[in-house]
Amino acid sequence: MRTAEIREKYLSFFEGKGHLRLPSFSLIPENDPSLLFTSAGMAPLKPYFLGAKPIFGGKEWRRITTCQECLRVGDIENVGRTSRHNTYFEMLGNFSFGDYFKKEAILWAWEFLTEHLKLDPNRLWVTVYEDDDEAYAIWRDLVGVPEERIGRFGEDENYWPGGAITHGPNGPSGPCSEIFYDRGPAFGTPDETGPNTGSGDRFVEIWNLVFTQYDRQGPIPGPGILKPLPQKNIDTGMGLYRVAAILQDVEDFYRTDTFFPLIERVALWSGRPYEGKRSVSHRVIADHVRAVVAALADGVTFSNTGRGYVIRRLLRRALRHGYLLGLSKPFLYKLAPLVAELLGDFYPEMRENLPSVEKQVRLEEERFLETLEGGLKRLDLLLSGLKPGEALPGEEAFRLYDTYGFPLDLTVEIAAERGYGVDTEGFRQALEEQQERSRAAMAFEREIFKKSAQVLEELYAERGATEFLGYGTLEAEAEVLALLAGDQSLEEAGPGTEVQVVLDKTPFYAEGGGQIGDFGLLEWPGGRAWVETTQKTDRGIFLHKAKVEEGVLRVGERVRAVVDPKRRDTERHHTATHLLHAALRAVLGPHVRQAGSLVAPDRLRFDFTHPEPLAPEELARIELLVNRWIMADFPVTWRYMPLEEARKEGAMALFGEKYGEVVRVVRVEGSPLPGLESKELCGGTHVRRTGEIGAFLIAKEEAVSAGVRRVEAVAGEAAIRFARGALTRLKALAERLSAGESALEERLEKLFAELKAKEREVESLKARLVQVELKKEVALLEKGGLRYAVVEMAGLDGEALRQAADELVERGADLALVLSGGRAALKLSKRAQERGLEAGSLFRALTERAGGRGGGKGALAQGAGLDPARAKEALPELLP
Repeated sequence: MRTAEIREKYLSFFEGKGHLRLPSFSLIPENDPSLLFTSAGMAPLKPYFLGAKPIFGGKEWRRITTCQECLRVGDIENVGRTSRHNTYFEMLGNFSFGDYFKKEAILWAWEFLTEHLKLDPNRLWVTVYEDDDEAYAIWRDLVGVPEERIGRFGEDENYWPGGAITHGPNGPSGPCSEIFYDRGPAFGTPDETGPNTGSGDRFVEIWNLVFTQYDRQGPIPGPGILKPLPQKNIDTGMGLYRVAAILQDVEDFYRTDTFFPLIERVALWSGRPYEGKRSVSHRVIADHVRAVVAALADGVTFSNTGRGYVIRRLLRRALRHGYLLGLSKPFLYKLAPLVAELLGDFYPEMRENLPSVEKQVRLEEERFLETLEGGLKRLDLLLSGLKPGEALPGEEAFRLYDTYGFPLDLTVEIAAERGYGVDTEGFRQALEEQQERSRAAMAFEREIFKKSAQVLEELYAERGATEFLGYGTLEAEAEVLALLAGDQSLEEAGPGTEVQVVLDKTPFYAEGGGQIGDFGLLEWPGGRAWVETTQKTDRGIFLHKAKVEEGVLRVGERVRAVVDPKRRDTERHHTATHLLHAALRAVLGPHVRQAGSLVAPDRLRFDFTHPEPLAPEELARIELLVNRWIMADFPVTWRYMPLEEARKEGAMALFGEKYGEVVRVVRVEGSPLPGLESKELCGGTHVRRTGEIGAFLIAKEEAVSAGVRRVEAVAGEAAIRFARGALTRLKALAERLSAGESALEERLEKLFAELKAKEREVESLKARLVQVELKKEVALLEKGGLRYAVVEMAGLDGEALRQAADELVERGADLALVLSGGRAALKLSKRAQERGLEAGSLFRALTERAGGRGGGKGALAQGAGLDPARAKEALPELLP
């Protein structure tokens, strides 16, 4: 049974049990900064486990089913080496928010596995929490599982989160029941007698039923108190790929239909056949390239921090495993279309964003392969500094791995070829320390139950979302519904108090879609508060972050909410952003997609996918196109429509965003070019006509990360101030150079020519100085059959030092050291190199004695900061 068929059977089965089928949420968690990636099917649904009403399509649904794409990297070192670890995987789930509980969840799981997937019930084993007699009885009495196939385990194995009772975290928790499939002795080890025993893969966990029924409270760590939750929930996860491996009767998920085509392609390109568990590199590449493509398709971009760093690390890990297979050129980008082909039917963004994904992956591969070359050079340098019989320190091997992505086995192999060992235990210790830091940072320490969250959910249940009036006005009368300070709900707030103010309606725009939150004033008789910014919850409740300046603000107070007029400048920049997006696609091509933005009163910043810097003429065309839009003074309109209808009409969706069933489409009614239009899904505020923008100027264009560029621009009065500032600086520069503005370029070219002539004159004088100095008799000393010379000169730079060292070698020196202040150049003759000397190694040994820094290779080494006297004294001692 193909993976896609299993997925559809599961979702259809639970639809038949009254569940609403939802599409997979993005890998980028919405409104959850505690998570880098969506790592479980329940993660996007957390508010409903806490009691929030699950409203979808205007209707309350307490039963949900999904197939959620997930990404985890906590056990990345085990990927490829075991049959249990993935980075990117799909989790099938059915969820109940205060509706059905243990009995239904258990019976339906058994029904689906045995009747719909036709799994042999005699090969199914189950486990329950050691004190969960209710679940045990259901499995034994209602399902009919023999007692010998029902195991009881403690909180580490059968409680969620694992070990939560003793170790935390506080918050929703509960016992769980897991279903295992017995694949038979051929897959296991003799010590396997049932689930959670032994070290083999005979018993495969395929289903986990979490009975979320308690609120864990108390000290962490320490014995927790389990208080019943207001509602009992079901959180189910079924491993799609593990079930696929069983139903397709293959050794593990790497042989299933969504993995093995990738492995076959790698085997073909590398000429190295796939040999199951022994082919770790094939498996790592197949796993990691899926994760990279999925994350990039959802809007992640490569970077040095956060999600972008994780994806960069996965790509580099896959690429270096390709290097081990002999694939020394970029190849992962060529696997991206195959990933999209295998998964794109269910995750259409993989196909829609494939051109951008391929470009980003190829650029990142090219850059890392250069880095890998740097790792080889660094390893060569480290090994050249070792004495015979020494081992490369573990921390250095780990630094190669962590900084250059250099695999330990490659380090060991190269070191062995040179006759050196590697401290692998030290490497593993350094790796474990990093992994422990990573696990600690990514630990599931969510304190979900906060008083403020409860207040907001109760408020939503009673009053619904905040009514937003800001599309049509900058001020309105409103009622204060709640005042929040941290986790506390206040009845009043006096002068100096910082508080989150919830109103029944507001003209303040809440931060979102790149547009900053509005700021302004709240006024009432006898008082006022300054609103610093505005945000909103995922339920649509607006939070006005304010500081009371005068009077006392109370719940129930009627206030006048006034947005700062600078919002109009923000609107100019937001509409200009839409025009910029359309112009970029017109000039650069349809691969351009938004990858981030900032819209503020004084500027806009727009990140977009594009593989290379923009040429000046491209920037000029883009800028002119936007200004033509502005000068035409076209109307800017918006309307709500179903998402699918908006897509059919060609409305641009933000890269990586997930939308509801009804969306707001902002459109510019006109275009400066035939066939070009600006139509985007957007909840932000905009001008009424493009002419209100006034003017548009691009201030800067730069790289953000591999495959992502950034444009910073200004509009309206900000554009006028920017242009005036540039002209003022130009005039001041022209006056300083005693040239008219029109002749400024000519004057600068003349100055550059004069400077280059002076530089050539200086170089010539230095060369003559070297010749004069070397006309003096230079003593050639000897040690161990090698002739060496040490000369100290004044005022020489790097090139002159090299010339002097070359001259001394030509005069017969086997080794020449030329010093000038703290600078130095060391040159070896061919005879010295044949005797086993290497300039870089010798120079590093010299800096250990004489201070300074530097290096080289082959016959020449250079550096700076040396003590000349100590260098003269140390050199003979270093010669063999």
